[in-house]
Amino acid sequence: MNCPHHHRIFAARLRSYRDLPLRLAEYGHCYRYEDSGALSGLLRVRGMCMNDAHIYCTPDQVIPEFVKVMEMYREAYRILELPNFYMRLSTWDPDDPKGKEKYIDDPEGWETTQQMVRDAMDVAGMPYTEARGEAAFYGPKIDVQLRTVTGREETASTNQVDFGVAQRMGLVYRGADNGEHHPYIIHRAPLGTHERFVAFLIEHYGGAFPTWLAPVQVLALTVADRFNGYAEKVVEGLRGEFIRAEIDGSSETLGKKIRNATTSKVPNVLVIGEREVDDGTVTLRRYGSREQRTMPVDEFRALVMAAIATRTDAGF
Repeated sequence: MNCPHHHRIFAARLRSYRDLPLRLAEYGHCYRYEDSGALSGLLRVRGMCMNDAHIYCTPDQVIPEFVKVMEMYREAYRILELPNFYMRLSTWDPDDPKGKEKYIDDPEGWETTQQMVRDAMDVAGMPYTEARGEAAFYGPKIDVQLRTVTGREETASTNQVDFGVAQRMGLVYRGADNGEHHPYIIHRAPLGTHERFVAFLIEHYGGAFPTWLAPVQVLALTVADRFNGYAEKVVEGLRGEFIRAEIDGSSETLGKKIRNATTSKVPNVLVIGEREVDDGTVTLRRYGSREQRTMPVDEFRALVMAAIATRTDAGF
């Protein structure tokens, strides 16, 4: 987690209520010594990347800030076309015999923040279920739950309200009453650990990513070695527009090159031969389609750029 480091930044000087909400975000590496038996491919790893952030709020700012985060999550899941998820409000369990070890011992704080999260979800218009005993030790949270292809449920994203750590770490701000107050802290990780999220995406798309998301967006195949120079110019032009393009100029037969590209599930394959060189064109083969289309290089480049900008392959 990045939490302690952000808290020390907050504590570096005395904050005013006018400084809040203060939002600190970080894309960084985290390490967690998971038991070897708990490790599972990309779903649970010991070294991970997280786009973690913390929002320091006054009580009146918690609900609107929480809503903004949830709306960001909704937009991210819409763009990534991940439909099979649900929102879980993870609450504390006051009847847990080990509750004082698992949770901050502040029943009033728990009830207040849990109601804040319920109100925020109602404002956002997002349905959720409640799961007793799944809260973080410092407060309730909304977890975005996904299922793997094996049926195992995993948490993909989380949005948490922390009402206890600020007091423990001495984080304060000067209020309008000129008194010192502890801020509420929203911990948000839209994509959770990126390794786990990539695993969900690989499963969801079956490795056949849309153009905007594919690791290799365009692969140029040449019919013979003498056409490699033209293919390199095409690829160079695409890369100039930050399109992830590569060339297969190997000595394999065209049929083998096409099979390799299909196995790799590259969304856009360009076949380049003598006719294409003479006419200044490319012949496009889309993954999953037998149809071929020949078009000018500029037209193809515009198609790919539009697909990336709109995050949809509908234009093809």
